[in-house]
Amino acid sequence: MRAFLLAAGQGARLRPLTLTKPKALVPLANRPSIVRLLEYLQPYEFKETFINQHYLPEDISDVVGSGRLWNANIHYSFEPELLGTAGAIKKLEKLLNDDKFLIINTDIVTDIDLISPLEFHETRGAEATLIMTSPKPDERYEQIGVCADGRILIDKNPEDVVRSGTYIGIGIFEPSVLGMIPQGYSSLLDSVFLPLAQEGGLYAYFVDGYWTDIGTPGRYIQANKDLISGKMHVPIDGRLVGDNIWIDETSEIDLTVRIEEPALIGKGVSIDRGTVIGPYAVIGDGCQIGPKVEISNSVVWDGSRIDTACLIDSSIIAENQHITPGHRLKRTILHGGITEPMFNI
Repeated sequence: MRAFLLAAGQGARLRPLTLTKPKALVPLANRPSIVRLLEYLQPYEFKETFINQHYLPEDISDVVGSGRLWNANIHYSFEPELLGTAGAIKKLEKLLNDDKFLIINTDIVTDIDLISPLEFHETRGAEATLIMTSPKPDERYEQIGVCADGRILIDKNPEDVVRSGTYIGIGIFEPSVLGMIPQGYSSLLDSVFLPLAQEGGLYAYFVDGYWTDIGTPGRYIQANKDLISGKMHVPIDGRLVGDNIWIDETSEIDLTVRIEEPALIGKGVSIDRGTVIGPYAVIGDGCQIGPKVEISNSVVWDGSRIDTACLIDSSIIAENQHITPGHRLKRTILHGGITEPMFNI
C-alpha cells in the first residue's frame, strides 16, 4: 500500500502566514505539519510515499528530503499548474495502479488508528472509503449523509437510516478509481465521489481519536494548544518540567520568569526577567523575549524578538519578527512587519 500526501496548495485561508511558507511547513508545536504527518504514518510502513508540490516546492523537499528519518521512501510530484486533488492522483496513475492507496491532506493533525478503516474498506469491497468523524454541534464543516451500512448517500430514500459525518481529509482508494479521472485538472468530488456514491461504491468509516485541521488561523492556534496540553500524544522537543511544560536545555531563562502550563519553549531561546509565558504558549527556536513580557494563547515562530513590556494574546507571530517595547497584540497575526486582525477566534 502507498500513501499520497497532498501538499501542493497555496494555503489561502492561512494567509499572510503562507505568503512565505507552504502550508505543509507551518509549525505545530515547533515541528512542520508535514513532519508531524510523516511521524504519524511511520508505524504503518507504507511501501512508498508520494508528495505533490506546486507552491514553494523546494522548501518542502529541503525539509523532508528522501524521507529516511521516517523510514519512508518518498517521491515528489511537481505540478507546474495545480491539477486539483483528482488530477494530482491521475498524474501518478502508472505508479498507483497495482494496489490500494491512501491520500491525506497536509493541513490536518490526527492520531486516529488506520488499521480499522483499512479492514472495513476490505470487508465492504469498497472502491473508496472516506474516514469521518461525528460532527460537533458547533462545527462548520460540511456534513455528509451516511447509510447504516456505511455507504455515502447522494439520493436518500425515506427508509434510509442516515447519520451525518465530517470528512477528516484521509481516504482509502482502490486503483479502479484512476480510470474515472480525466487528464488535467479535476476534483475528487466531481470525478470520483459523486459517481461512486451514485453507484453505491463510496463508503465512510467513523473513527474516534483526535482530529482537527489547521486551515484557518484560529484552528491553527487551537491545534498547537491541543498538542502541548496532551490532547494528542506526539513527540515534543525539550525537557518536560511538570505536567505540560517543555523547555529545551539550550534556552536561557531568568529565574524570575513565570511559566504557566501548558507551554513549549524551543531551542536557544532567551527570556528576560519578570516575563510570563503561558498558559498555552508555543515559543519557537532562537526567540529573544525581553523583560516584563506576557505571552499566552499564542504561537511565536522561530527567530522572533519581543521587546520590553509587550503583551501577546491569542496571536501568531511569524518568523524573524520584531515587536518593539510596549506593544499589545491580541487576536493578531504579525507577518513581514505588518499586523492583521484575526476574527475567527
